[in-house]
Amino acid sequence: MKFAISNWIYGDEPLEVTFKRLQRYGYDGIEIRGEPSFYPADEVKALCRKYGITVTSVAGMYEWPNPDRDLANPDPRVRHAAVDYLIGAVEWAAELSAPMVVVVPSAVSKTSPVGVGDSPEDWEQRKQHEWALAVESLQEVSKTAEREGIWLAIEPINRYETFLVNNVEQVLKMIGEINSSTAKILLDTFHMNIEEVGPAEAVKKAGSKLVNVQIADSNRQAVGQGHTNFPRIIHALKEINYQYALTLEPLPPLPNPYFAIRMPGLQGLRDEYAEVCITRLKEYIERD
Repeated sequence: MKFAISNWIYGDEPLEVTFKRLQRYGYDGIEIRGEPSFYPADEVKALCRKYGITVTSVAGMYEWPNPDRDLANPDPRVRHAAVDYLIGAVEWAAELSAPMVVVVPSAVSKTSPVGVGDSPEDWEQRKQHEWALAVESLQEVSKTAEREGIWLAIEPINRYETFLVNNVEQVLKMIGEINSSTAKILLDTFHMNIEEVGPAEAVKKAGSKLVNVQIADSNRQAVGQGHTNFPRIIHALKEINYQYALTLEPLPPLPNPYFAIRMPGLQGLRDEYAEVCITRLKEYIERD
């Protein structure tokens, strides 16, 4: 297994500062925020060479309400813009020699279907419609992903942040409907803590389709600061012969992660979390 950090957790920190931290604590890779306009490919590749770091994944960004990042939106203009964004992220990933782009099928912080009323029947009907639209969008993107040799790593997000795909069973169902060799699975230990009966069992269900694991403890802080059973998860990863990155995403203890990462008083946690997480994960791997 390799170790990476998703750099979106550091906000607008200069990219070279992040690379220095990764090198200092022995990380192999970076999951880079999926904003190609922020990070010129030549600059990223130069930093990779300088610090001996690879881009292990591109973290697609799907904030709500963003008018062009919702792959399931019933408005065709919004949906087509989201498809264009993801196609661009796939092409950028290929330029960076990254193997995958992280995908959330419905925007993050969008917790109900667009235009839904009070009726449970209306909710279900609109949900199924948006599900079908997300599948259609990802089938379209998969054409580019197949050509570029990039995986679409679909991430289940907990029900308090999105409503469409929340657990491993649902992501397996969606992958089956997309019907592309590029459609894979990303599991996040923070979200699994909320949505899965057993995170280790979810890892085994994902099996060979699992290509990325994002890591934060049950309270979204550093490994060992919550109650997640990481040794069991590590054992399950070894059982399925997982060979990819453990991608760190710990955040300070504030409700809005995008705000927390900018708090001056919490800046020291960037180094502390990076060191604590990789140290403890390596211990669990060695013990198993």
